Amino acid sequence: MSTSTDNFSNVYNTKTLPLVSVIIPTYNQESYIADAIESALKQDYPNLEIVIADDCSSDGTSKAIERYLKEPKVRYHRNPRNLGRVGNYHQAAHNLASGEWIVNLDGDDYFTSSGFISTAIRTILEVGKNDIEGYCYGHNIGKIEQTIHALRLTDNAILVSGKDYFINYYKYGGFGHLNTIYRRETGLKIGMYTLPCQASDFHSIMRIFLNGHIILDNREIGYWRVHQNNATILGIEQKLTEARDTFNGLEQFAKDFFSQDELKEWRDNMERMARQDYISTRVRRIRDLKSLRLLIAHPSFTREYVRNWYGFIFNR
Repeated sequence: MSTSTDNFSNVYNTKTLPLVSVIIPTYNQESYIADAIESALKQDYPNLEIVIADDCSSDGTSKAIERYLKEPKVRYHRNPRNLGRVGNYHQAAHNLASGEWIVNLDGDDYFTSSGFISTAIRTILEVGKNDIEGYCYGHNIGKIEQTIHALRLTDNAILVSGKDYFINYYKYGGFGHLNTIYRRETGLKIGMYTLPCQASDFHSIMRIFLNGHIILDNREIGYWRVHQNNATILGIEQKLTEARDTFNGLEQFAKDFFSQDELKEWRDNMERMARQDYISTRVRRIRDLKSLRLLIAHPSFTREYVRNWYGFIFNR
């Protein structure tokens, strides 16, 4: 998927295109940060800034970044003290970025498409609705069309209500942080990246989506790197508890959008989904007695259950 800068400029006045901020929060990722920065620099969207937020790394991350500082699109900020993962997200999005739109790329991940930002902004501009809050890649749009009302935009993209997406999320949901371009102004208004947990990105973006429409795309545009120091993997044990805290916050925020009965059903289904995700993640990453007990205690003749056993036995 690629849209050349020249072709984009022939259709739109580059000077009036919305600024898009790629924020790259990083901490002790010297082995990975170059891949993240280079994938951002390859983007063909003409009005782009790349904001690197270094959370006071103690390894060679700052040294690895030095060679990119001559790039006019790159801005580098090193926090004088460590703010933590969510604090660094907040700092980058609220205080360092200046774009109308934001996409967050963690310092150990990278984009695989050079044209996904151009594609998203072009589609947003062509739709022409003022309440589009995000463009989200990596969705099974055919399945979603069977569940909620959607307007087909292209072979790869549909327009849906953020409310419909929110309340039906447990049926098909699953967006990645790096796959989502969202409106910064709305994020500032709702207080994005304020919940101190791993799911702070989910908590933020779901609330942003509730304020209007979103575009869902079926293509994958980036790579989420799994390694032993990955924050999501390290926090498996607290994942389920934090999911419940996240649902609490979302439920309170969504009271103005849905009835009490709708939210109760949503909450029940979200907690069931979180429990299944917790079990799946744990048994595939940690092969111990607790994982074995979880598998035995939750029997089900489903494809996911078979996959969990396969992952547990073969560490896949």
